[in-house]
Amino acid sequence: MPSTHKSDYQIAQQQILDGIISGQFDIENRQDLGPMIPIRLFQALRMVALGSNLEDILGQGAPSLVYHSGQSLGLAMGQLAAANIDKDLETYVGKIKLLCRQLSIGLVVPDKVDLNAGRLELRVDECVSCAGIHNVSAPICHFEAGMVGGIVKTFFNRNVKATETKCNALGDKTCLIRVDLL
Repeated sequence: MPSTHKSDYQIAQQQILDGIISGQFDIENRQDLGPMIPIRLFQALRMVALGSNLEDILGQGAPSLVYHSGQSLGLAMGQLAAANIDKDLETYVGKIKLLCRQLSIGLVVPDKVDLNAGRLELRVDECVSCAGIHNVSAPICHFEAGMVGGIVKTFFNRNVKATETKCNALGDKTCLIRVDLL
């Protein structure tokens, strides 16, 4: 019989998602510093603490774990956005865009949508992971690709493959994520 005990991560996740759902961005015990953190702190957590340590432990598998972490967030965000919309794609996209803006993840913009071909392309302008980073050899926004994949997967209730095809850190003007419905 599976345990019903929630881990500390699950408890924290629920509190975070509840705060997002309610639109409550004031954070208890942050009276002086407020609810927002500097982007460089996020990037240090994402690229230094998480990324490089995962790379040391997992080698080539590190981007996959970061992708799946982003996908978990995308699934949760998708569930939040899908509530009470009756499968209306335009309303869903509007809610996602608002959530990503409120959380300073980036400006998510549908670029190309071809549902007959089962392919969507979404831009993430002002991407939180790679803003201000230059001269990398490959796209680095695995977290955002996973997040966008999770968001699309939630709406269409289908497995997806999300791939970052352009990255600001490569010198592109935006991060572009291609999502194939499987």
